[in-house]
Amino acid sequence: MLEQAKHIALTGDHWTSVNNDNYLGVTAHFIDQDWTLQSFALTVSKTEERHYAEACANHFLDVANEWEIKKKLTTLGTDSARNMVAAARLLPFEHLPCMAHCLQRTVTVSLKDSGFESVLAKCHTIVGHFKHSPSNAQELNEQQVAHGLKQESLAQDVATKWNSKLEMVKRIQRNKSPLTTTLAQQKSKVAMLTDQELAKLQKLEELLEPCRYVTELLGGEQYVSCSVPYATCSELWSPHDDPVYVLRFKKAFTTDLAQQKDSTNLKWLKITTALEV
Repeated sequence: MLEQAKHIALTGDHWTSVNNDNYLGVTAHFIDQDWTLQSFALTVSKTEERHYAEACANHFLDVANEWEIKKKLTTLGTDSARNMVAAARLLPFEHLPCMAHCLQRTVTVSLKDSGFESVLAKCHTIVGHFKHSPSNAQELNEQQVAHGLKQESLAQDVATKWNSKLEMVKRIQRNKSPLTTTLAQQKSKVAMLTDQELAKLQKLEELLEPCRYVTELLGGEQYVSCSVPYATCSELWSPHDDPVYVLRFKKAFTTDLAQQKDSTNLKWLKITTALEV
């Protein structure tokens, strides 16, 4: 099918495994003669060099030459890591940064000094209390049943796992009553969230849920997603009578996202958005 494709876009990523081995993954994307979006993994290969820009660029060229598609390539999509951006400058293709990666970076930046830090730290402590002790987890499961809820474990926020902070917030809110009862019965030094802190969590969920939705839209493989970010990222929230910490988050979010857009090649995003209208 690659032979029949007239134009091909690549997406790729370098990563380091838990065993400290370097890998490259490259996927080809194109629209076939039936106007169906096709995606094929071209390689997941171990690389020996460090992920410097020149080495990354050469890896992409090697894959393109191996599959004899270099002349068909139009764009290369990667995350916004400095080495990948620098590598893209060395290549004869248009570079499109991963907008989902940009969005998640903006979320991380916006949460710093936003006013949510203390309540999130408390959430981490609560989750750790049950994650690190099977007996504590079992007691929580029993209280979930007693309160008519399904048994589920709490979710810990992981910096490299997108939307994990939102999932942590949701599960703590769903399990407010079982958590309160379990911690009280254990006479634990770990304190349950106050009503004021739970209200903050609700506000945070309302901020993060649209980001999750947009991230998942951008990750779709059955449709072209280039038209998604330009239309949605600027309209994630409508103005409300928000508390100061929410306004602080929104200001940081819009500022960081605007800065990323200013340094991004928007030509292809604008074209695809116009074609969708």
